[in-house]
Amino acid sequence: MPNGLPPPSHTALAALPVVVLDLETTGLDVRRDRVVQIGAIAMLGQRILEEPRIEQLVNPGIPMPAVAERIHGIGDAALAGVPDFAVVYPTLHAMLAGRVVVGHNVAFDLAVLRHEAARAGLAWHDPPALDVAMLVGALQPALPDLGLETIASDFEVQIGRRHSALADSLAAAEVFARLIPQLREADVRTLGEAQLLAGQAEAGWYAVPGEAPSARPTLPVARIDSYLYERRLQDLIGRPPLFISGDATLRDAIREMHAQRVGAILVGRSEAQPEGILTERDVLRETAQARLDFDRTPVHEVMTTPVETMAVDELVYRALGRMDRLGFRHLCVVDARGIAQGVLSQRDVLHHRVSAAMVLGDALQAADDVASMAASHSQVPEVARRLVAEGMGGIEVAGVVSHEVRALTARAADLTLARMAAEGRGAAPADWCVLVLGSGGRGESLLVADQDNAIVHDGRPEDDAWFAELGAGIATLLDEAGIPRCKGGVMGANAEWRGTRDQWRQRVDGWLQRATPDDLMNIDIFFDLMPVAGDAQLGHQLHAEVVAAASRTPPFLALLAEWVGGLRPPLGMFGVLRTKEGRVDLKRGGLMPIVSIGRTLALRVGSTARATPDRLRDAAAAGRLAESDATTLASIHADLMTRVLRQQLIDLEEGVRPSSRVAVNGQPRNAVRSLARQLRTLDEIMNGLRSSVAG
Repeated sequence: MPNGLPPPSHTALAALPVVVLDLETTGLDVRRDRVVQIGAIAMLGQRILEEPRIEQLVNPGIPMPAVAERIHGIGDAALAGVPDFAVVYPTLHAMLAGRVVVGHNVAFDLAVLRHEAARAGLAWHDPPALDVAMLVGALQPALPDLGLETIASDFEVQIGRRHSALADSLAAAEVFARLIPQLREADVRTLGEAQLLAGQAEAGWYAVPGEAPSARPTLPVARIDSYLYERRLQDLIGRPPLFISGDATLRDAIREMHAQRVGAILVGRSEAQPEGILTERDVLRETAQARLDFDRTPVHEVMTTPVETMAVDELVYRALGRMDRLGFRHLCVVDARGIAQGVLSQRDVLHHRVSAAMVLGDALQAADDVASMAASHSQVPEVARRLVAEGMGGIEVAGVVSHEVRALTARAADLTLARMAAEGRGAAPADWCVLVLGSGGRGESLLVADQDNAIVHDGRPEDDAWFAELGAGIATLLDEAGIPRCKGGVMGANAEWRGTRDQWRQRVDGWLQRATPDDLMNIDIFFDLMPVAGDAQLGHQLHAEVVAAASRTPPFLALLAEWVGGLRPPLGMFGVLRTKEGRVDLKRGGLMPIVSIGRTLALRVGSTARATPDRLRDAAAAGRLAESDATTLASIHADLMTRVLRQQLIDLEEGVRPSSRVAVNGQPRNAVRSLARQLRTLDEIMNGLRSSVAG
């Protein structure tokens, strides 16, 4: 249910709370004519809801003009005894709260309502709105006209009784539901982007891709505890977990928990995955029910199983969200093998709690459809905005965004598996793992990530059809939830990005032996792979193997170094920034060279690190990079990430699709000079590193 506040501009259309509105009136003069019928239908993304709905006649307080009655068929007799606008207003106002108003020629309807409210002495604030006519006009300029009948016919939507408010609302709702996928194909995915497109259509012009209006300051935001988004669970583990045998008695377990002053004890052996967990809450429950003999009852009869676990490298905010969603007080923290490393309790992070409204939390884990996935993902920009306001830098915020990209990919895999099972496709024919590649794998995604993923499995080549369906389902769900398909095709949905372990070994060997410069843009991101779903060990083993293979192939590394050398900072004569339309691309000419240097040097020294700063440190430790250069490159990388992130937040506020192009026109002179100095320093370091990177 909407919370009463207008959805932010970055809300995904797939998760947008909407009310589709249509009015019938006494005429076309918004100042003088009155409402005689209201039709309103709620939607969530593409889903048309059965409730709430409004179909209400309204007494206009004036005689019905004959010309209006001929159009909608509502006469004075039908309006006798029905409530006036002041009586109907509270119901309408409640339905509009927290939703975007969608309609055909919606500006007319809102203007009529504004004047009706003024006449009745009622408060009125125009809600955010989208006009289907303007959106369709922008996407299909060849339509002969933008009347509702024409649009409905083009979208193969049947209109009920024309000029009935509810029937027209339903037609507009069905058009909007079918319009969302078309908007997504046009890279219009958020409320802000749709509002900008509709506004441009109304004005008769369209923005050049990447063009942005002048920046405006962001609104003040609520405070948020950035600690939760910076620390990982391994930072909070203070002691090894306590274990007890499942055959031990409850009394033994209670005695051990009391002696060690812990609120939970794991059941099983420390060298294996835990069989269960016994918590103080379990003990209190059994004590209250007084149905068990604590001296005779074995722990395995009372323990909770399976154990809820999270990986040691997860961020703290996700653990708090998980505990809040499940109502648990303890989580088992495990390594990549599933072996317990500690038990995290709410007490451990009690002084770092924040309200649910300010935390991404664990809602994604409970998402059961595209709309709920999109709703969860739509929160990411607002959290990023608040973290920036708290002083966190781009590289730290990117870690949070990357965790969400990985989690969304994992959830897409879960939902695809559930759908395949329901459709009788059967279980997976072999162990498998979904991998996130590129910036998501490195932990360096910002707010414009597209899909980069792959699938590895332990089956046979003839099992490919099953995994092809898994990859296709993941790609579709991610695209609809707000992460676009990769334009380069780097997705497990495509055959070249999935396969058995042997197929991947052969594929990587082919890359290492025969890659061309044109191949490198897609190939190099494979070395950033991070397992996110399925058997993580499959992914980790593959990563270790391909890194080792690359480190033993000097010709490939030389080719990679040559490609890196072609990435130059955007500097013109005398080291002046080279801009286009007042912006400078800090990915192609700034972030990408640093990321590629880090990756190439890390492969050369056999490092399995993924994050760029870690790779630079490993290269320096191996003597391939001067400590001072590693520090400088990491500093420039962090600063460029922050600059790009801040620009993306501004662009989202303006309804512009975010990119890596940062506006410099209108920026303080000192800021522009500082950026130019950083890029000149990067250029100098790159020139000095040619021999080290190449061999």
